[in-house]
Amino acid sequence: MNEFLQQFLIESRELADAASSGLLALEQSPHDAERLAEVFRALHTLKGGAGVVEFFAMERAVHAAEEVLTEARMGKHPLTTERVGHCLTCLDQVLAWLDTIERSEALPDTAASEADQIVRRFEGDRALSAPDSSSSTERAPAAWVTGLLKGHHAVAPRALTAVRFVPSADCLHQGADPVAGMMSLPDLLALDFSAHLPWGPLESLDPFSCNLILMALCAAPVADLQKHLRGQSGECEVVAIPAAIHDFESSLPPQVTAVIKAQQALLGEECSQGFAGRVASAGLVAANALRSCGRLELSQRVSRAAEQSLLALSARPLEEALAQLLTEKPSLAIAAPDELAQASDLAARTFRVDAEQVDALVRLAGELTVVNNAFGHVVKLAQLGDPSLPDVLKERHEILQRLVGQLQRSVLRMRVRPLRAVLQRFPRVVREMSATLDKSVKLVIEGEETEADKAIVEMLFEPLVHLVRNAIDHGIESEKDRIAAGKAPIGTLRIEARRRADQVLIEVDDDGAGIDPARIREAAVARRLRTDEQLLAMTETETFDLIFAPGFSTVTQVTQVSGRGVGMDAVRSAVERIGGQVSITSAVGRGTRVTLSLPFSVMMTHLMTVEAGSQMFGLPLEAIIETTRVPQAAISKVGGASVVVLRNRTLPLIDLAGVLGVQAVREDGDGATVVVAAANGEWGAFQVDRIVERLDLMVKPLEGLLVGTPGIVGTTLLGDGRVLLVLDVAEMLQ
Repeated sequence: MNEFLQQFLIESRELADAASSGLLALEQSPHDAERLAEVFRALHTLKGGAGVVEFFAMERAVHAAEEVLTEARMGKHPLTTERVGHCLTCLDQVLAWLDTIERSEALPDTAASEADQIVRRFEGDRALSAPDSSSSTERAPAAWVTGLLKGHHAVAPRALTAVRFVPSADCLHQGADPVAGMMSLPDLLALDFSAHLPWGPLESLDPFSCNLILMALCAAPVADLQKHLRGQSGECEVVAIPAAIHDFESSLPPQVTAVIKAQQALLGEECSQGFAGRVASAGLVAANALRSCGRLELSQRVSRAAEQSLLALSARPLEEALAQLLTEKPSLAIAAPDELAQASDLAARTFRVDAEQVDALVRLAGELTVVNNAFGHVVKLAQLGDPSLPDVLKERHEILQRLVGQLQRSVLRMRVRPLRAVLQRFPRVVREMSATLDKSVKLVIEGEETEADKAIVEMLFEPLVHLVRNAIDHGIESEKDRIAAGKAPIGTLRIEARRRADQVLIEVDDDGAGIDPARIREAAVARRLRTDEQLLAMTETETFDLIFAPGFSTVTQVTQVSGRGVGMDAVRSAVERIGGQVSITSAVGRGTRVTLSLPFSVMMTHLMTVEAGSQMFGLPLEAIIETTRVPQAAISKVGGASVVVLRNRTLPLIDLAGVLGVQAVREDGDGATVVVAAANGEWGAFQVDRIVERLDLMVKPLEGLLVGTPGIVGTTLLGDGRVLLVLDVAEMLQ
């Protein structure tokens, strides 16, 4: 990819993000003239850039959004919630196009039709808000438009304009060919014929008199069709098809509806056997039926629901997806976290670096070159047996150590990014979730300028989406329930980020109904995660920790947003994968707070080195609870395994030398050296020969044939050149 196109991608993403943030702010303050001007400038620049690189479909789509802001600035039309939504949809499409351009250096083949759909949204909005369209009768589409759309489901989603042409009866005498004229319409999608007047007896028909009505669907805008039809003899009507009144968008062909109802009946059969087959069959048939009528988005949604049903061993997700298809106006679908995260994966590969940081690296490279040359002098002293060699080596080592430390800090500093890059995406997420769940939620974001390693920033979106979903769906009550409880009708969701030492803390706090520990205990017993006796012995903190168990959920009804018991488990897995921790505090009736404690950087890993069988191994320091020496009497056998009792807690004991297949070399004395560690909520103890030291090193992931080696997360080099294997504590404790 050439440098010019790379710069276009970087600047376009920044402009799209800035415009999205500004639009969300304008939705709350539509009369903020300064903010309106900022968003307009961002869209205008984005449109101009697309035109320069000749991405004309993108230019056309952004121009339609720009026109909405122009009308708002001139006071012609207010910036309503619906118009803001159309602009945000346009920017979503732009970001998707930018991802495609980064992969292939060109817009996708579908860009023209996608741009047409965006333009149609804005033209439909103008049609509905036109002064001469005040009555509902005038706003409704003509019957012939509705019939034409329903008769051509396959192409209807791409239709931008409908044409109805009634040629004059004597047009054939004038040498005109109305059929050929309609066939030559730009971007013609479909053409229908019907009789203008009832046909008389065959013997009385005049073959030179035209008695036709020609109706067409086109993907071209109104202006293009009017220009093409200029000069035609007869009655001609050209209608822009508004997206807001597209009947085909909220209805399905009767045959497809019948197929979906049949799959609902199949899922509703009471049968204890063949569950997986029935769910897979129903999902596949429904998806194929939707695909056959051109509803690819709905087809993919049904396929995902079928997969969720198979994973959850419940037909409910698929049943709800099929039921939603049959409603007149399906509710807003929110993208899954992995889809939302994937949308920014390509954008995260490029970022800007401060020129001063690059200059600092250049200076360090120069100083390291000087030190490297100085070691040539040290080699000569060693060859001559100079007695000052130890002092010179010590001096050079200190200089080298200082420069390497500066180099590490400079490189890590280049990877540091403000959390604003991920947090600024949540106003949009909260807006759509609130609309879907019909709840009023105010989002407060604090600490956007808090910085963290690039890898931390990139992984944060998915776990935060799960937390925000749970807070809005399960935590914050409906407006009616909040008023009854004496609360403000609008719920508050707060996301706060701050730095504490070498940790980054992120809190997601809501003022909702809170979590009842009694419901957690009931769900834990029902899912056989704990016994009644175990639950009685658990503290409130340990009880809340059960929420992170795989498949755990306290709700009885699965919704499109949450309730399947996979969200909180995914949060903990993602956070602990990078060495972080997650905790929950809650008060019934007052709200819930989830705290993510993350390392500032994942480049440098804090390790404790231990020895087992004369070999060195590394254990991540964040997983270690304590190191201790236990008497042999504290170690017991349970079946074929060993356990150790520490402070009235029984822990499985893993003999590191035995597990790794090396011969142990124990220290003298009665007892064992034990390292207590925890990961993913599981505790265990590792018996080692000797605890060596703590090191801060850069761990390199396994590559080539070693990828996937169980129990090993990566490798690094020690000062003497030996390879240190870093163990995967979470996997070894499973």
